[in-house]
Amino acid sequence: MLNLFVKSIKKRLLDFIIRNLSPNLYWNWRAFKYGKRAVVNLGHPEHELEMITHQQKAEIFPYLTQLLTGNEKRILDFGCGPGRFTIDLASLIAGTAIGVDPIGSFLTKAPKHTNVEYYQIINHRIPLSNSSVDVVWVCLVLGGIQGENLTFAVNEILRVLKQNGLLFVVENTSEKNNSEHWYFRSISDYQHMFPGISLVHIHDYYDLAERISIIAGRKNVQIGKIT
Repeated sequence: MLNLFVKSIKKRLLDFIIRNLSPNLYWNWRAFKYGKRAVVNLGHPEHELEMITHQQKAEIFPYLTQLLTGNEKRILDFGCGPGRFTIDLASLIAGTAIGVDPIGSFLTKAPKHTNVEYYQIINHRIPLSNSSVDVVWVCLVLGGIQGENLTFAVNEILRVLKQNGLLFVVENTSEKNNSEHWYFRSISDYQHMFPGISLVHIHDYYDLAERISIIAGRKNVQIGKIT
């Protein structure tokens, strides 16, 4: 009985510590504990990771392909994690894909390719020039960001995206309560998140009974930073 009590106390203490980690420390911890699986719904066991990624590509890529003009040369995979999509994004545009993420241990797990580059986001900054990418792909990333970190992320995405460039967002829009490290926002929330880009709700699919929404639009007006 004493051993069970001690284990229970240890678990509660660990849960408390994890809940109160900073976002960066939390995702570093999650990457250490779960590896590549850290970036998907943990309701999926380890052996389903490849299947999930394949299903996501089959569900999402056709909508992205429809919005491409054929003139794209560079696509940014924002919050690329271990690069599950990055190589395929390069192939879709027959150009270069740049994967960026603040968690360095994710990037070390990302697959290498001649048409792919990976960079770590440091101090919130994407290490790319202004107006330097034709497409920004954001897939199940923004739900893990809030407050001033979200403001930084939005500003950086707007900074590197070219005029008339495509912003393609895939996020969990389920009507659920937020957790300490994940935030459930509405479709409307995401549509109003990026000033100067009129984001259109394109499609929904479901993963473990949670709604995942595809929202996309083009950067058509010159805007300043969000305050």
